[in-house]
Amino acid sequence: MKADDPRMAVVACELARLSYEGGGNGLEVAEQWITAHVSAVLAVQKGRAQNPLAFPGFGDGTPEETARRIVARLLDAGWRPPDTECLEVAP
Repeated sequence: MKADDPRMAVVACELARLSYEGGGNGLEVAEQWITAHVSAVLAVQKGRAQNPLAFPGFGDGTPEETARRIVARLLDAGWRPPDTECLEVAP
């Protein structure tokens, strides 16, 4: 996505914006965010295995919480669900 692309209006994340403006594409942005979140949760889990009180502000560090963080980042980066069907699924 280029800086003048109208879809940039839905990109709330400044880091994603910078990546797009630098020539990155949506898959690269997604890969960067997913890698960062998976690496963070693994570090938290490892740290908590040694000290259960480590990273007190991180959250639970569960797969579900990590997935929600990733989805939130992707939405901030301009990603959108392909259709409304997934929005109708009961939580």
